[in-house]
Amino acid sequence: MELRWLESFVVVAEELHFGRAADRLHLAPSALSAQIRALESHLGVRLIDRGRRTRPALTSAGRLFLEETRLTLAQAARAVAVGRRAGRGELGHARIAYVASAAFSGVLTDVLGRCAAPGTDLTVQVRELETPAQLEALACGDIDVGFLRWRPEYPSEVTAACLLTEDVVVAVPADAPLAAYEAIPAAALREESFVAPHFDEEYGCRDQILEVAAQGGFSPRCAPPVRDYVAALTLVGGGLAVALVPDSLRRAHLPGVAYRPLADVPLTTRLVGAYRRQETAPAVRGVIRRLREAAVPTAAG
Repeated sequence: MELRWLESFVVVAEELHFGRAADRLHLAPSALSAQIRALESHLGVRLIDRGRRTRPALTSAGRLFLEETRLTLAQAARAVAVGRRAGRGELGHARIAYVASAAFSGVLTDVLGRCAAPGTDLTVQVRELETPAQLEALACGDIDVGFLRWRPEYPSEVTAACLLTEDVVVAVPADAPLAAYEAIPAAALREESFVAPHFDEEYGCRDQILEVAAQGGFSPRCAPPVRDYVAALTLVGGGLAVALVPDSLRRAHLPGVAYRPLADVPLTTRLVGAYRRQETAPAVRGVIRRLREAAVPTAAG
């Protein structure tokens, strides 16, 4: 049974006139009659009485069938709409991971807000995950999009778009002498213990600490590494260390922590959105499109 037979039957039932129904359907009357006969033959029941001297009328079976046909056509239309929306990336499911510091940047919430725009019914699952683990999860398909700190290299199947470039500032205990500086020179950090996230990778916060130490003319003393920037700030607030952190972490408002720019070492950090180059899932492609809408003009990586 074809949907066009059902559509033709509904129009005939509404018009109760084959000529007018054929005009509405842009069919020849003979073609319309053939469709109705095919439908009745398929069902094994007469749906329309075709009187020679009276206008056509629905049989009792036709009246019952009309109600169900309208429901069937409405459901078919909904199915078509869902399929098209899914194809445009407006429906579906996407898994997003983010580094803890991304939650304070505003970029993550911006992209999630775009995914929740009117007319969009994306189901988005989010979880916190450090940068190296995100890259592995992207490569093996465990997540679909990652918000992470820039890296000079990515797995071959992964690409990234720069979402935010921000200054690196020094987080110091609020009651420490360093907090009296408007901008802290590198040499003033000579006696401090630096704490930083550490993910057992070659590139990371360690390089920034070494750059500051080189400018200040000292060998840095480092506290045991922690999982993320928020953990580092907790140690800073406790007066145990200082930390080099993205400027957006000021929004964390951890007690006992003050933030000061570096006076003589211009450091920046980039937050990127990473995803698979050959992504095929329409819902994920929809998230990627919204991510790229939020990206800065130049790409990273």
